[in-house]
Amino acid sequence: MKDNMDVLEALIDKLTLSAILEMLERICHKKAENLRNHWQDETSAKLWEKAARQIEQINVDV
Repeated sequence: MKDNMDVLEALIDKLTLSAILEMLERICHKKAENLRNHWQDETSAKLWEKAARQIEQINVDV
């Protein structure tokens, strides 16, 4: 767990927290699309889209 946190912290330091959040939002949308198109799993897709919308609402200035 600590190793993963160190990697994430390094990414935030390199790219900014705002950029990381934007990437997470995009990943959530892609996961939703993949679940719909390849697994016909609308329930899980909606959860990933909800996560994307919640991430999109986060405003950071650091």
